[in-house]
Amino acid sequence: MRISAICLFTKELFMHPVVFQFGKLVIHSYGLMLALSFLLGIWFSGRRAKKNGLNPAVVSDIGFWIIISAIVGSRLYYVFLHFDEFKGNLINIFNPFHGDTLGIGGLVMYGGMIGAILAGVLFFKLKKLPFLPYADVCAPSFAFGIFLTRIGCFLNGCCYGQPTEAFYGVHFPTSSPAGNYMVHIHASKLIPSQLLLSAGGLVIAIIVLTVGRKKIFTGFQFYLTVVLYSILRFLVDFTRYYGEDEKIATLSHNQIVCIVIFIIFMGLIAKNLIFKSEEPEETVTEQPEPAAETHNTPDS
Repeated sequence: MRISAICLFTKELFMHPVVFQFGKLVIHSYGLMLALSFLLGIWFSGRRAKKNGLNPAVVSDIGFWIIISAIVGSRLYYVFLHFDEFKGNLINIFNPFHGDTLGIGGLVMYGGMIGAILAGVLFFKLKKLPFLPYADVCAPSFAFGIFLTRIGCFLNGCCYGQPTEAFYGVHFPTSSPAGNYMVHIHASKLIPSQLLLSAGGLVIAIIVLTVGRKKIFTGFQFYLTVVLYSILRFLVDFTRYYGEDEKIATLSHNQIVCIVIFIIFMGLIAKNLIFKSEEPEETVTEQPEPAAETHNTPDS
């Protein structure tokens, strides 16, 4: 009885897919948490950059492009996996107007991560700045972003898990995607896969911040974050619901990507640990530019 009461309280308190609506302008829980993850991530990364002798203005500049590339990358990844939804109407790929609502639904975080990494590498190459020192200071923010955005997924009732009768299962409102799925399969509760990913993101951030106190090699915090996330996502995906068209044998498409990314970034870690110089690496330092020459922080 007590557990049932807690589940009911959780449902009523946290199931809020829409935070605010004014006419056609709808602020969704997921979009709000996504925006918070970007803004807080840029702020926290800027503080870490300054602490490590790097230029915080560079973090602000790259932050704008990461936001754009992450959204575009996550959307394109979703379209790639669900192209049948857009056949004959490709404009809907980036069309924010759908009936009485405003926004783009259907994003895949792995696509956003890949898009952000590619944009970051290109940005620093064009600016002729070192990529890895800045990637290190931004790495924990990515993990904190997982923590926040997956709470948004839970509030929205998307990215849900498989049916369960265990005590940790969650009963979602029928108005949510998860609740609609529950009705379709006649299930009473689903595994809260969103919260598993959220908790995992917080753990990754704490691990990276703790390990990062020791200067192992430039890029280690960035590589470690990606490796830990690939492990987290691979494991949690066993609890997620996926249609048969989203699987290859018994694994989801995302789990295949997890394996590839894990191999690549573990290889980078192993390469640096095996072949790094015996002399400690010098920290790349940049002094903040004079006020008259600093980059403007982009509005976002």
